[in-house]
Amino acid sequence: MTEGESARVDLSGHWDLAIVGGGSAGLPAAIFAARRGARVLLLDHADQLGGSLWVATGQMSAAGTRLQRERGIDDSPEQHFEDVMRISRGTANPGLVRLAVDHAADTFDWLMDEGFEPLPEHPVKGFGHEPYLQPRYYWGAEGGISVKDVLLPIVDKLVAEGRLTVALRHEVTELTTDDTGAVTGLVARGADRVSHRIDAGAVLLTCGGYAANPEMFERL
Repeated sequence: MTEGESARVDLSGHWDLAIVGGGSAGLPAAIFAARRGARVLLLDHADQLGGSLWVATGQMSAAGTRLQRERGIDDSPEQHFEDVMRISRGTANPGLVRLAVDHAADTFDWLMDEGFEPLPEHPVKGFGHEPYLQPRYYWGAEGGISVKDVLLPIVDKLVAEGRLTVALRHEVTELTTDDTGAVTGLVARGADRVSHRIDAGAVLLTCGGYAANPEMFERL
């Protein structure tokens, strides 16, 4: 999809899901929802999808993966959870950690099923912080680009099949709500500086983690 084509996408009608941000969270979300038959709109302010995957190291940690079992590594989400809490000295949010580690293996196995190739010596215990007690770190030869190169062709295929709509160079400026405060959609401004009101059953914000907000990063 070219920039011009993206600027001319039809944003009308009701969308089951509007996703704001086409990076490491938004791309899989769009893929899963579109494959399940939802009418999905994926918006990004940039002129290409991928988000921080273009520059990220692409490190992923997951316990209980198929690759670990194949290599004789006995690991589990519970061990992963305990390791995260140990390394963070108990400062990590237990609920968020549990949510992440309980779904990490299925997510990583899915990525491998779609064609992701970790480095041949992986998994490893990691670096950049105190090592895990078990090898459960993985990344590809090109870091985040190795992940991007798996996800983008799937998205392109779904777009070509008419099962997913992508709007690049669209900046989301507002969430719309009803009288009860429930989110009903969003307002997005395109490259032509024209704002569009988009009706959506659900809005998913995948437009950057805490590091994307310098003030919040410094505060927390």
